[in-house]
Amino acid sequence: MTGDPNDALAQQLRLLRREYLTDSAQRVDELRRLWARLAAGERAAASELRQAFHRLAGSGGSYGFPLVSTRSREGEHLAGRLAAEDGAAQPGDLESLRTCVDGVAAAFTDALKTLDTESPG
Repeated sequence: MTGDPNDALAQQLRLLRREYLTDSAQRVDELRRLWARLAAGERAAASELRQAFHRLAGSGGSYGFPLVSTRSREGEHLAGRLAAEDGAAQPGDLESLRTCVDGVAAAFTDALKTLDTESPG
């Protein structure tokens, strides 16, 4: 007789979650690069930053990392407002966006820690 299908599903979900987190450093690097372009005055970067945050807001929840989604959604709203205002970022906007990027990075770090404590099944 084969093993419990629920155990197999749980194992597959753990593998998918681990795979998602494997790329988290690259995702955060992308946010940091886009933020730097915006800080350098490249107005189009606001829209690209909004899109990057949007992708993470959706995928974080889909993979079971709600804090990644929450932090990303905050950044998405801020970058979206800037994009709607033609991307002209003021120092306060840049600081708020940097805080969002740092929040996403911290959420990924926390997610990695919790994943490491999950039992292998």
